[in-house]
Amino acid sequence: MDAYLASRELSKASHFYLNVNFELLNGCKFNCKGCFVEKNAQKPVEEVHYEKFDALFSDLENSLYKPFIAFIGPTDFLQATNFVDTFSSPHSMGLLRRFKRISLQTTYLDLSLADMVAKTLNENFSDRELEINIVVDPAKIMDDRYLALLEKNKKTFLSKLDNKNVRSFGIMNVYDYDQTKIAEQLRDYDFMHTRVQHLFETTIDYNFSFGRSKDISNEEFLELSGRVKKLFDSSICSDEKAQYLRFSFGKLTDSLIERQYNFRDGKLYYSPLLYERFVSFRDGFEVPLKNYTAEEVENFEMMVQMDQYAKAPAKEECETCPFLASCVDRGILFLMDTFETRKCLVAKRALFAVNTMGALPIAEYGSP
Repeated sequence: MDAYLASRELSKASHFYLNVNFELLNGCKFNCKGCFVEKNAQKPVEEVHYEKFDALFSDLENSLYKPFIAFIGPTDFLQATNFVDTFSSPHSMGLLRRFKRISLQTTYLDLSLADMVAKTLNENFSDRELEINIVVDPAKIMDDRYLALLEKNKKTFLSKLDNKNVRSFGIMNVYDYDQTKIAEQLRDYDFMHTRVQHLFETTIDYNFSFGRSKDISNEEFLELSGRVKKLFDSSICSDEKAQYLRFSFGKLTDSLIERQYNFRDGKLYYSPLLYERFVSFRDGFEVPLKNYTAEEVENFEMMVQMDQYAKAPAKEECETCPFLASCVDRGILFLMDTFETRKCLVAKRALFAVNTMGALPIAEYGSP
């Protein structure tokens, strides 16, 4: 699996890896718990936007950024009514084909559009790495028929692709798991991983879809992010677990060479990394672009970083924390300010375990 990650090149990296989440797809008949995407609000890439962002990406490449992953969302790509138009559009293709890897997400609950989608991918993107994120419903992980359907539909769809270099990752939306009938099981990361590990190649990633909600309160954000923090801290506390875990916040070194943004309706948005990418379209997340240059993006990044360092002393733990630099790189203090909290958002006990592999007594670092 390491050969598929950007961090494999850290020791010889001479550039940043550029990841962009493109909000392009419309249409989904499912109402997955914890999903806050606007199902029919995305607009196609207009010519004026294509020209500006094509120029921006060219400038970024000249400034030592290497386009790596294009995440395509926000809906289930096997449900999207505009998938073929989007993946056949000269403007969309012009932007997306700059990237080495195309990342899609699906529930694998309905394959009625599978033939059409596979044909489009085969015709236009068979030469790109392809990853498919499986959105798994946490409340259904005890349902053997549900898991069997996901496995069956996954095999069926992949058989339709000419591209055999396809990776499968797993995602669970974050919401109040206490509302489910299996709340105790969902607090056990190992148990969940064991139930669904046959569906994909890594452990479970958590999707903070609630960040897209315009109405989420500071209290709701803290409660939901705190659930994942407690889950990681209480579960990832041994060398063995640290070895098999791969959550995006896990390796401090990743932030040294990866940069991630969100694209929607011709605008670019800053994307903090809280375990997984945090997508929000609040005004404060927008990267101000006038000339669409790498310098403008880098100036915004520098401003965000400097502001976070300046505000670290006002936080409860940040100023003396050994993970401060990584949190600044990932925009964690930016999130803390956005949702008005002084409390740490990070599962530091788990982070320590993953990065030291037991070099120091894990039980003595932080509290579960």
